[in-house]
Amino acid sequence: MATGTYYNNSVHSLSNLSVVYSAPGLDILPDNVSEKDDHCAEVLAGTSGPPRMFDPTVRYVISGILFIFPCLTMLGNGMVIVAVLTHKRLKTVTNAFVVSLAVADIMVAILVMPFGIYQQFNNKTWKLGRTWCLITTSFDVMFTTTSIFNLSCLAVDRYLAICRPFIHERLTRPKVIMMLSFCWVVPIFISFVPIMKYWNHIGIEEYVKCAFPPDDPTHCGFVVNKVFATVCSLIAFYIPTVFIVICNVHIFSAARKQAHQIRSLELSAHKHHRKDPFIGYKIPYDVWTVALWLGYINSMLNPFLYYNFNRHYKMAFRRLLTCKVCRGISEYTDDVVPSSLYTDLSHSASSNSHSCLHNGAGRHSLPHGHNNNNVGL
Repeated sequence: MATGTYYNNSVHSLSNLSVVYSAPGLDILPDNVSEKDDHCAEVLAGTSGPPRMFDPTVRYVISGILFIFPCLTMLGNGMVIVAVLTHKRLKTVTNAFVVSLAVADIMVAILVMPFGIYQQFNNKTWKLGRTWCLITTSFDVMFTTTSIFNLSCLAVDRYLAICRPFIHERLTRPKVIMMLSFCWVVPIFISFVPIMKYWNHIGIEEYVKCAFPPDDPTHCGFVVNKVFATVCSLIAFYIPTVFIVICNVHIFSAARKQAHQIRSLELSAHKHHRKDPFIGYKIPYDVWTVALWLGYINSMLNPFLYYNFNRHYKMAFRRLLTCKVCRGISEYTDDVVPSSLYTDLSHSASSNSHSCLHNGAGRHSLPHGHNNNNVGL
């Protein structure tokens, strides 16, 4: 008696869907299996196909490189948080949003990146169950949205500080807490709520069943319909991005105007003295993976940007790395004037004072033989 096994070739996987009927010398496929195969082949026609499979050596190398990113992300953003908590100069309204952004980036490094590395290491095979797949996907969407919302709040803060300083003074702690709560609560409603309820699969159920068979839990993919893609993209990316750009344009314009005014005053003083349903899921898996990890790496880059473009953060990071905070050395002792320059200035001032005293004594001393007629009066 001959037996055979039917494989889901339409989705290019080796998942065993069903065992065929057996007959002496003949393998017979059941009609419902054949119809399902033809239907899935039609549904998946023209899509990007399955991801590439790598040999163990390549997987080890890729996973080792990717492992660096969450480590640097946690280290850099952890230093940002510690710097703000240990330095009074950094305890400002602006840095409240910076800390919130750092927390979101750390959450990406802890709850999102490791599972991406896990999938790369296992050739996209998922062995953690369907529920945990939905949870990690929801974390991904949530923390990405939280990050861009925090960036939007930072743009608002900078806009008010530079363009509307009197309004910025009214940005009190309750208002900051309300803005931070918005950054963390709203993303839940466009991540966990719709994903856990499968709202992103409405209208594309047939595609999802063929691409990710319900009886094969070894795949973890995130597929969305056009409505979900439109709403979430607008809320979580396009509207905040346009908002940030507009704020930065106003900030740049105001900064140029202020720089021009300062330059005019100086001259005057001198004179006087993921898969997209809109393109039919056709982008290759590797391209999406690279784009996804570029987004993750952005969480790692923020601390480096703070160090290079903010003097107070640079000083705080150097104090942390040299253990000056641990030794209790005050941040105000590390001011702009270096110690060697301060010593030179002190010696110069001391010599000038001695010179002035000597010259003054010479000018105001009485000539020899001159009698002071006021004495004894």
